[in-house]
Amino acid sequence: MKQRKTIQSTILIALCLIWLLSACSSTSTNSNGNNKQAPEATGNTGSNTTPEVDSNPFAEKMTLNVYNAGSWARGTPLPPREEDSQRKMLEEAVNIDLQMTIPQAGEDISRLNMLLASGDIPDLIFFNDRAQAVQYYQDGIIADIDSYMDQFPALINRFTEDQWNALQFQDKTIGVPGLELVSGITGWWIRGSWLENLDLEVPTNIEQLFDVMKAFTYDDPDQNGQNDTYGFVGGIAQDGTISNSPVQGLGLSNIMWLFGVNPHKIEIENGAVVNHNTDPRMKEAVAFINRMVTEKVIDPDWVTISENPQKSDKLNRGKVGIALEDWRMMDNNTKFLEVSGQEPDWIAFPPVKGPDGGQILTELAFQNNLWAVSANAAKDPEKVERILAFLEYWYADEEAYPYFSYGEKGVFWDYDDNKKLIRLSPTDEEKAKYLFNNHYKLARGAADATYYNFKKPEITTVVHQSNIDHSIAPLPSVYLVPDESDSAFQDRMKFVNESLLRFIVGRDSLDKWDTYIQTLENTYNLKSYEENVLEQFKEQGILD
Repeated sequence: MKQRKTIQSTILIALCLIWLLSACSSTSTNSNGNNKQAPEATGNTGSNTTPEVDSNPFAEKMTLNVYNAGSWARGTPLPPREEDSQRKMLEEAVNIDLQMTIPQAGEDISRLNMLLASGDIPDLIFFNDRAQAVQYYQDGIIADIDSYMDQFPALINRFTEDQWNALQFQDKTIGVPGLELVSGITGWWIRGSWLENLDLEVPTNIEQLFDVMKAFTYDDPDQNGQNDTYGFVGGIAQDGTISNSPVQGLGLSNIMWLFGVNPHKIEIENGAVVNHNTDPRMKEAVAFINRMVTEKVIDPDWVTISENPQKSDKLNRGKVGIALEDWRMMDNNTKFLEVSGQEPDWIAFPPVKGPDGGQILTELAFQNNLWAVSANAAKDPEKVERILAFLEYWYADEEAYPYFSYGEKGVFWDYDDNKKLIRLSPTDEEKAKYLFNNHYKLARGAADATYYNFKKPEITTVVHQSNIDHSIAPLPSVYLVPDESDSAFQDRMKFVNESLLRFIVGRDSLDKWDTYIQTLENTYNLKSYEENVLEQFKEQGILD
């Protein structure tokens, strides 16, 4: 379970690179060495003992170095302070000099390790992956914040108990929720006119689903006299992983959920590990998708569709009848009209019943990202309090909320004559000018319909709620952290991904399913892995 060797060796490598390049000062947007200022920040110099300082926790200005790897605008530079209204609001609220580092996409950890190696340690660090944060906590790089939380009730109340529980590790709170992921975004959609043209009903079980896919592929559902349609479109991630996040999926993952399983998921039943990778239900799910491929009811480009925009482009072309899609796309038919000249009547429908009668869409979103206080900053209690006050204002101040969540006032939103908040329609030039606003939008609430600015109200009142109702609670595997002593971990994951795909495309017959499991056990130390899973669940308090 200990990760010290892995992280420290990575940092050592980074330090060597820095020495070789002689570029220590260029690894951050600021170089004022905040860790060197910590003694002054404690207020123990005796130089200021006025009553005002004692009564005002923000009387002394403090520099906060923030590593914002959660920004929605990676690559967008921060503007000068006088042009950045959100930054000024944050600075004035808690009397800070806000220094923000925003890594490029894909450089979250490598850039962080370079900063740590150089000694330019951020005070506040955003992690997009809870498991990574746990590793840094175990290595003593970030600190728990339990002893401070009672001072910030508005921050506590801003998030749910489940969200806070997700950031517990060994009974310690290792961070503050960073961005609320939205459950129920992706759901099932079907072409209503195609159903009508073929005199079909919305499917309600797994066999009906396949029959409709087949009819949409072979029975000319758009009545153009050509064999140019497909029943379903989906894809896989570039690394060969079928499973996707509950926020956005590529389709095949959701088909597997109809059978109650998903790759690399773990649950507990009667005190024993149920590994979805080897569960008999996974064999059924793989067999069903193999049938889709074999009978060619899925768009044949599925093997090259690795990102949602690629899948959405297929829908825009008007040649697919069933898909898993983001309701934000279905809220506006502009793209459909631009690409295909059609305005398809997509109908949202709940997941069909699987073989066991369940109707699972996916898991509910898990609070997998967080803000963590560095152990270096935690040496100064006043700095920790300022950090949490900073987050409390950013996330929980009601008057400030629209400025951070929607963007520039007067451009993206404003108040009407009745003091009611309304969303505006900025020009493309305005959107580009204020793209940096996205650095601050992490405070946006997951259930904020005003943020999404839907054109079709039924999206939130019907579709979104139905998707949530058919999503299950996150399985306990979300709490797992890779064990550094498990040398087969990555190879095991790769083997599972490749094996499932070989079954799906028919390169391996499902008659070899038992051989697949035996290889996992004998070559990839499956039993040892599952024993470690049980140990972690006990440490997390999931198992007694």
